[in-house]
Amino acid sequence: MNMQQRWKLGFLAAMIMAVQPSRAADADAETPSTTAQSGRDIVASDFASLVKALKGGWETLVYHEDPQGSATSQEAADHGEQVWRTGPGGLTLMEEEHIASRGGDQYLLALHWWDRSINALKGMLCNNAGSGACSVDSVYRSTLNWDGKRPTVDLVFPRGTKMMLWHEEFGDFTDTSLTQTGDIGLVGGPLQRVVTIRARKVGEIN
Repeated sequence: MNMQQRWKLGFLAAMIMAVQPSRAADADAETPSTTAQSGRDIVASDFASLVKALKGGWETLVYHEDPQGSATSQEAADHGEQVWRTGPGGLTLMEEEHIASRGGDQYLLALHWWDRSINALKGMLCNNAGSGACSVDSVYRSTLNWDGKRPTVDLVFPRGTKMMLWHEEFGDFTDTSLTQTGDIGLVGGPLQRVVTIRARKVGEIN
């Protein structure tokens, strides 16, 4: 599976601001203000738990599956590496990835940040995916959902005249390992498993 068809991101959270015009309404004003602060805290807390799950340096084995469902063996798996790090303030997340595949070296850079104008996390993917790469306004955009246990990524992209969906999940988290799976198919249609990545943590990242 060509990794240029991959990824990343956005999840939604509420952030409500309210201002009351008079002192008589101060008591009522406390409620939306408290709600707004709580909303921001939830966003920061959820993002921090996602960072905790992914941040660090990882060695990866990439197993590809053909249309008949047979997977590559461990000996035939592609070897790679991922680095996940945060930016200043801890509310931006960056992934750098390299895979030494049989079809040639592949590189990926993904950036994720909180966009207050839409109250959502946005992302930008940079690789060799053509004009859609490194453009947040192209169809090469993605949505991230994180329930505290399993991040999922959904990315819509064109293939000829058809619109395709890439669906990726992270799971089986331990302190030193995780698993990624990638499925692909027509938007609105069934998806097929095409890649499984098994990652082993090899270092912490400041």
